[in-house]
Amino acid sequence: MPLQSSEWFSNKGVECSRVMAKNDAFPRHLHDEYVISANLRGTEEIWMDGKYAQVGAGQVTVYNPATVQSSLFGNDGVEFVSIHLPQSILKDLVVRQNLRNSNQPPTLKEGVLGNRLLFNAIRRFAHKAKAEDAEDQEQELLLLCGALLEDFVPRDSNGDQAVRQVKCYLAENLTIKPQLDTLALLCGLSKYYLIRRFTQLIGMPPLQYHMQLRLQRARDLLRDNVHPLDAALALGFYDQSHFINSFRRMMGVTPYHYVRQLNLGSNKFPITRGNHIKREIAKY
Repeated sequence: MPLQSSEWFSNKGVECSRVMAKNDAFPRHLHDEYVISANLRGTEEIWMDGKYAQVGAGQVTVYNPATVQSSLFGNDGVEFVSIHLPQSILKDLVVRQNLRNSNQPPTLKEGVLGNRLLFNAIRRFAHKAKAEDAEDQEQELLLLCGALLEDFVPRDSNGDQAVRQVKCYLAENLTIKPQLDTLALLCGLSKYYLIRRFTQLIGMPPLQYHMQLRLQRARDLLRDNVHPLDAALALGFYDQSHFINSFRRMMGVTPYHYVRQLNLGSNKFPITRGNHIKREIAKY
């Protein structure tokens, strides 16, 4: 099977694709941008800096701009997500955050990495890349950049008070989707630092945390005999399918099925949702 791209996305110079390959190869080549890939399945053999290495499922490859590289895909097949990140994005972020005294793009640790944080950030970005919500896309891009720049961030940065402030704001504003610019202005941190620190302390990014609060409130309304449609509207879910799908991801059932179970007096709700939430948190 030749190289196939089943999904491809491009926005503001960032390219993201899901690639499947079998009995094929990338000859030696280079890119002008950073190339970050997460191996989802199979084994890829790469060449870089005169050395060969194996990339297994769950591992990540990182290439700096102008790094000469090649790849070989065997009989078993490989599936991976690849992101091409322009130099300007990391360069501007490093300069704005004063992460180093240079106007040059940062040099990342490259090669084969067993970095679970980065692996999950790549997968999450790829998942959100096609979404129409610009706020979600920006949040995932900043989380991805944060994982790439982990070695550049000062270890004494502390935004605990800012995170508490944002948590209170999110809890008090359940009827609207917050804007990252608003949250950053509220707490006095950059969006990059806010998202990074919030995720470290809470276990998920602020927009996902806010969604959890909204869904918990929706469940409370349903328990108080509020109709699912009214509960959705009360919490700012003007797209019913969005509300239904979000509720089902958290509870394992749709809002309407949840109400039916309540009316039947049944306690046979899925009890694995707690583990599901833990798995969601483990992605960050």
